Amino acid sequence: METMLLECAVRATLIATGTAVVLSVMRIKNVVALHHAWTGVMLFMLMLPLWTAFGYQVPIRVLSPINQQSELIMPVSAETIPTVTTRKGDLSSAVSKRDVRLQAVNWRRFVLGVYLLGASVLLLRLAMGTIGVYFLIRRARREQGRLTSSSCVSPITVGWLRAVTILPDGWTEWSQAKLDAVLAHENEHARRHDPFCQWLALLNRAVFWFHPLAWWLERKLAALSEEACDRAVLERGHEPREYSEYLLDLAGSVRGARKRLRVLGMAMPGYFLPQRIQKILRGVDVAKISRSRMALTILVCTLFSVVFTTGTPVHARIVAKATTGQAAMTVTDVQIRGNRRIPTDTIRSELQTKLGDPISPTVISHDIRALYSLGFFDDVQFETESTGSGMIITFSVKEKPLIRAIEYKGLHSVTIAEIQQALRNAHTGLVPESPYSLDRATAAAEVLKTILVAKGYAQATVGIATERVPPNAVNVVFVVDEGTR
Repeated sequence: METMLLECAVRATLIATGTAVVLSVMRIKNVVALHHAWTGVMLFMLMLPLWTAFGYQVPIRVLSPINQQSELIMPVSAETIPTVTTRKGDLSSAVSKRDVRLQAVNWRRFVLGVYLLGASVLLLRLAMGTIGVYFLIRRARREQGRLTSSSCVSPITVGWLRAVTILPDGWTEWSQAKLDAVLAHENEHARRHDPFCQWLALLNRAVFWFHPLAWWLERKLAALSEEACDRAVLERGHEPREYSEYLLDLAGSVRGARKRLRVLGMAMPGYFLPQRIQKILRGVDVAKISRSRMALTILVCTLFSVVFTTGTPVHARIVAKATTGQAAMTVTDVQIRGNRRIPTDTIRSELQTKLGDPISPTVISHDIRALYSLGFFDDVQFETESTGSGMIITFSVKEKPLIRAIEYKGLHSVTIAEIQQALRNAHTGLVPESPYSLDRATAAAEVLKTILVAKGYAQATVGIATERVPPNAVNVVFVVDEGTR
């Protein structure tokens, strides 16, 4: 999971960088256009985890070419089963390798735990704010036809598809000009669906809380939405100086109340008030963007985003073979080799490569990952053979050896029954007649070491050895040095 999130973070950075370059080259200064552009970046970023996991990946020829051969062969290596003798001299080596691997696994678990903790906290805050909106609307009362709430100290617009504006107590004492300006500002938020955009930005921040871009996008979109609403108020004929005074009055009310409404919504006076007032008083008028310029900007930004979202670097040779002489070649047969225990039908059911389909490196890569995910194979590779009518795809697999027996050498203080019960409780999956996995064996060794530590053998070490049993099986031997108690 952490690898996928890192990949998504890199892709999001590339999307944001490409968008920033396009906006700079096209000299886009209009706040509405900028808000649309960065909203698009936020949406693509939010979509990245799902697309990376389940979406179609477009191969992009950017990696260095690999040696050309008459056939298309792409070996994919897997974990090599270690053969460790049980001599005393090899015990320390086996233990040290196990410790290094356990440290790597523990570090990954720690990183994943930190990520889940941060995401959970932010998602909880998001949920509480969303629920707060529901109760705020329910408890609001109508005063002179407008929603009013004593919980609000300033006007706020809340809601997703049907956004509503809720005014604070005392709004009836405002001048008509101030009320009109406030309503113009908040109604513009509702028209633009800014509360929903803010909710999505906060969700994106919760998912990518470790990425500075997610935090920057949330604040950038909030600032642009407030600036766009300020411009809408001024375009309705309100005086810049009077409108600035209204904003300052509302800011003073918020400071004087010394309380914060913990709901999700667009509340006045909003973000970055000093900078906004400077722009309001300066009255800088940004020229409107022509339709052709706006369309070109949207097209290029979308192109960048799609490429960085769906593109996957591949070796030049694979793409070249698929896009040149074999572009029109189709799959005429799919063959499976090397399997003994695993039925061919079980393997075929995992493949997306079908008869009559064109050769696709992306689909073949997916098939290789799918075969590995079965947990039965140490090695998977594929080959292609050209025929007069198409291509024959051959998947060659190397099955993991079966565990014939599990032995414990040097163990005196723990019974086999105790170990088996502990392994079942830990769900290690290391049992006779199951495929051998170094990960499972390492987990079992850690369980065994925990048992020894609990019995007072704090210095105990556990090594992992394998003894091959032809034709394709192993005996797993745990070499134990209990040490002193």
